[in-house]
Amino acid sequence: MVDGSITISPRQRRAGVMRQFELQMPKYPLRIVERLTNYRYRMFDEARGAEMLATVLVSSFDFYEHRLNLVKREIDLVVCQKHNAALPVYVLELDTAHLYKPGTAPDTREVRKRRTQDEQRVLISQIILGVDSAIDELNRLPERTKRRYLKLREQYLSPKVGRPWAS
Repeated sequence: MVDGSITISPRQRRAGVMRQFELQMPKYPLRIVERLTNYRYRMFDEARGAEMLATVLVSSFDFYEHRLNLVKREIDLVVCQKHNAALPVYVLELDTAHLYKPGTAPDTREVRKRRTQDEQRVLISQIILGVDSAIDELNRLPERTKRRYLKLREQYLSPKVGRPWAS
């Protein structure tokens, strides 16, 4: 991302989201128990009475980009600036201050001939989770488009080479 002559790295954007979350923290029914490395927190959810492992991401689709769906240590909550994917965990979106339940996707679909990038990410994440409506929509697509989405699904379900950056 380039803003004039200033370039902001993905790590700086993630740190900015983390700072914003800590500033907005009193609004939420969550309490930080311990601050961990790699933008993670051990938190206590006062509404459910449970301890959770949370990680901070710029967008919720980064969960798949960084292959956090494949890590051994289960993440219970994703704190993100922008919610643009269906995740198998709770998602706290800072832009709207809304806590989404697991499997809930943001409502982004409008009637258009082509999908936007966010709409594509929502569909891919729902296909990864095996949501019936997404599978039905996938089956209605042209064969070439269907193969492309299935290829992306396989790509996000296979691990990247090397150490996970966002673990």
